[in-house]
This record gives sequence, C-alpha cells and structure tokens, in this order.
Amino acid sequence: MTASIAAPNALGKQAFTRPQWPWWSALILSLVFLAWHQPWFAKPLSGAEVEAALARANIDKTDRVSEAEKVRLRAFLANDDGRPFYNINLMLYRDKAQYRDAAKYPGIVTGAQAAQAYGDVVLPLLLQRGSYPVFVSSKITNMLEESAPGADFFQEIAVVRYRSRRDMLDMVTSPQYLAGVPHKFASLEKNIAVPAMGFVALDATLVVPLLLFGLAALLVTLRSSRPTT
Repeated sequence: MTASIAAPNALGKQAFTRPQWPWWSALILSLVFLAWHQPWFAKPLSGAEVEAALARANIDKTDRVSEAEKVRLRAFLANDDGRPFYNINLMLYRDKAQYRDAAKYPGIVTGAQAAQAYGDVVLPLLLQRGSYPVFVSSKITNMLEESAPGADFFQEIAVVRYRSRRDMLDMVTSPQYLAGVPHKFASLEKNIAVPAMGFVALDATLVVPLLLFGLAALLVTLRSSRPTT
C-alpha cells in the first residue's frame, strides 16, 4: 500500500521540479525584444521638441529640402501619436552620382553605389532605434501607366518600419546621419516618401516571440520524451 501511494507522489514531484528554463528564456528574450521593438517608453513629440531638433540640424537653412516639404515634415512630426509607422519610399537613382562641390568618394560612381553607401550609414542607426527595413524590391518593368504617364517613374521600392516619429527625428538629426546625407542626395534623381499606418506585413512583433516560444515548446517536449533511468 505504501509503495503504491509513494509512486504517484514521486512522479508528481518529478514533474513539478522539471527544469522550466526554455520557457523562462523565451519569456525574457521576448520581453527584451519587445522593449527594443515597441515604443513603450516613448512619449509623443511636443512642438518644442520638434523645433529644437530641427534647429540643431539646421533644417531651415538647407536648400536640399523645399519649403513645402519643410512644412509637411513639421506637421507630420507635430502630430505625433507615439505609435510605429511605415515609410514607403519610391526611388529613381541617377545614372551617375552627383555630389555637391564635386566631392569624390572612392568606389562610388553610380547613383546606386551612392545609395548603397547611404544604406551602410543608415541601417545601424535604424537598428539602434528599434527600426528596420521590412520590404526592399527592384521593379521588373512598367505596366498599366497609360492613364497616368510618369507615375511609374521609380525603379526601387523600400518600406522602412520606424518605432516612432521620435525615433525617426532623433535619427535624421543625429551627426552620424547628417554625415551620410550627401550620399542620399547624390544617389537620387527622384524620390517620394510616404508615411503610412496599418501596413500589412509579416511584422516581427509577433513572429519573433512566437518562434522563441515554439523553440521552448520543442525543447521541453524533447526533454520530457527522453527515457528515464
């Protein structure tokens, strides 16, 4: 009788003390990822913050951006809702990179090469701010543009996910970004950037935690299936 009672108790104790590190690891890594990825600790920009940042970057003194674009930029930043957004870029590169003052950069001849140099600067700055490209593609051909000639001007599409407007403003006014801006303007013949909400994409907010918890479940299953000695 004693042995028959002890056996279930032993099994229950073994199940209770079974290591749960895969689950805890998945939980901790998911929280770390989401803290980087989501604007949990960011407040919407105030008008004073916008003006101070733009003044530091001398936006009003540059002629690279039109007055109309400066107005739209201010309105976009001033109406910050604190949420992530997607910036859709339609780009046409110059055949030959055009730098001001005939500046020369070794290895950069074409607009596409200048764009690559710009990307090398920007990608680390994006990742530091919980932002990243979600879609980059080169156009195959033009189709269905008869009713709007010229609308299909672009040759490349890039969609960048920003953690918040605050993060974008912090990036584009940073010294590192401003040092890379000449590559951007040298590369582009035409460019349209359209901020958007609700972009349908395989967003890493859900994918990464699901993968981590899936891995934890697999490890627990494999561990529990091992024969006991």
